[in-house]
Amino acid sequence: MSRTVFSAVCVALLAAAIGPAAGQRLIDKAQRDDIAVVHRDDPEMAAAMDKARATLPDFLALARAPRRSMSNFAVKVAIGDPHTEAEYFWIASFKERDGRFTGRINNRPRSVKSVKIGQTIAFSQDEIVDWLYLDNGKMKGNYTACVLLKREPGQAEAFKKQFGLECDL
Repeated sequence: MSRTVFSAVCVALLAAAIGPAAGQRLIDKAQRDDIAVVHRDDPEMAAAMDKARATLPDFLALARAPRRSMSNFAVKVAIGDPHTEAEYFWIASFKERDGRFTGRINNRPRSVKSVKIGQTIAFSQDEIVDWLYLDNGKMKGNYTACVLLKREPGQAEAFKKQFGLECDL
């Protein structure tokens, strides 16, 4: 079975992601920087990535000239190596130069061994599959996390409230 590893909600200040461990609260999983394994052909995740890509130009314009209330801009990209499936990473402190981007990996690798947290990587706009930022403490974007939260209805509202995530998928 094809699968993909997602770090769902990792922000520099929140260091949060969703994971598959059974019998634990979603918020607890987030605080441990756990991961979620999603099938590569998951239609809801594909739709979330499509929405993120469609709104990426607006996000990048905000990132270039943010308002005072905005912070923690990050993008998500896939990284693979020859021995594992792709793993998705949040890239913080990213910069754009001559049509290319560089930024720092902001969550701990689980299956991909070719990178480490804090490492600076280069990537193109075409590789970005999601984005997020905080505006007055409310998380904007992060469409892939919204898909995962939709699958945890009993805990999704508490998670959204704690982290200020607004899902509109």
